[in-house]
Amino acid sequence: MPEPIPASIQTVLCATDFSETAELALEHAVALARRRDARVVVAHVVEPIPLGPYPALMAPENELAIREMAVERTEEIAARIRGDGIVADIRVDTGNPGPSLVTIAEDESADLIVIGTRGLTGFQHLMLGSTAEYVVRRSHCPVLTIHPEDEVATEPQTVIVPTNLSPETTASTDAFKALLGDQRPKLILTFADRTPPYLDPFRHDTLLKMHQRDVVKEEIERRMEGAVMHLRKAGFEVETAVLDGDPVQVVTQFARDREADMIVMTTHGRSAIVNALLGKTAQRIVQHAPCPVLTVRP
Repeated sequence: MPEPIPASIQTVLCATDFSETAELALEHAVALARRRDARVVVAHVVEPIPLGPYPALMAPENELAIREMAVERTEEIAARIRGDGIVADIRVDTGNPGPSLVTIAEDESADLIVIGTRGLTGFQHLMLGSTAEYVVRRSHCPVLTIHPEDEVATEPQTVIVPTNLSPETTASTDAFKALLGDQRPKLILTFADRTPPYLDPFRHDTLLKMHQRDVVKEEIERRMEGAVMHLRKAGFEVETAVLDGDPVQVVTQFARDREADMIVMTTHGRSAIVNALLGKTAQRIVQHAPCPVLTVRP
């Protein structure tokens, strides 16, 4: 059962594989920890060496040496963080990275996981970071996913909040509020309406150009009102956008067009069908987004 969203962030778990993307993720984790006066746990998971290609490395003394090297590198990262006046600990475990990171987060009572993803394109992108995808799907706490092309950590000014018009939208923004403290960037609540091809004349952008009344859009905006009111009461400036097309394509392109600093979204809905569809949508947005993505299990 997912834990309630904390009112403040006390522990940030940052996963590292010592790559450049992991270093960028660390920058974001440290910036968040500094803003919220939180502890950082730097976590690395040593994967078991496959027996076939590397039989010589399977000797117990070599496995121990590999783990010691990993501990040394992880401790070096933590020492840098401590040099900035932030409390930092390390966790180095052995096993499958995805499940291990979720377990570490639970052991350390993490309020947030920050993890880098490979951000590859084409066929490789479909095979994207199984570790990051597993953590996004299974973590009980919010996950901030960082891509190789993302900007260095800055105060977010514009944030996209995709919604499927369910109450779970407020869970993601409550987690985001806990991350920010007193800061309140502009939020754009977006709904992607996948209009069937035979209804092209009734697309929202078509009706707008023709200056025709869009009753469907009006109903969508009416259903957004609860979330909009919730966010405005929390002090956010809120804009709404109803987009035409596949959610992954239009949300990621909209984020690119608006030069968004972050996308904030839930990973699941209430029913099994919505759960599966929204879960897949969230994972694909994590893959293709042009900015960091905060995902939350409601």
